[in-house]
Amino acid sequence: FNSIINMVGTVTTIIVIMLSASFARRFGKKAVAVAGFALSTVNAFAFYFLKPTDVNGMLALTIIGSMVYAPTIPLVWAIFADVADYSELKTGRRFTGMVFATIGFALKSGLALGSASFLWLMAGLFKYDTQQPSAPDAVAGYRALTGIAVAVMFAICTGLLIIYKLNKRTTIEMAEELAARRAKAGAA
Repeated sequence: FNSIINMVGTVTTIIVIMLSASFARRFGKKAVAVAGFALSTVNAFAFYFLKPTDVNGMLALTIIGSMVYAPTIPLVWAIFADVADYSELKTGRRFTGMVFATIGFALKSGLALGSASFLWLMAGLFKYDTQQPSAPDAVAGYRALTGIAVAVMFAICTGLLIIYKLNKRTTIEMAEELAARRAKAGAA
């Protein structure tokens, strides 16, 4: 069933990603990302309360989770572009390559550290043994780390996005000012 659940989640994510641009135009990238991460926090936390045998609940929460998280995927990358524009606005120089290279490095480092941390926590806190992956402590560890820990990380992302300065109005003003600067520099 795990493969079916993952497949349904992936298909749902792909379908909903296609709606991201219209959500961003209507509400703004930051607002959609904040809502998506906040709802993902609740969804991830809800996983913890499912019984390990509740396949229907897992399927339902996977679909809901994919629907609320999917718009954040492309919008966060668009927010990174806004950061590059903000840097240009403040410094007068474009650092787009540096911004995206730094983000790429951080993403890859985070994926490696996240995977390693999961295993370190499973071994340290829940006495995970690869010879007995279905032991009660291991199951409790899976539930805690994939439910509560993921919810906490989503909550942190939500909080950071709330204090993030670049909202829809600011990015529109910034784009207009940069366009005027570039037109002036091109005319010179």
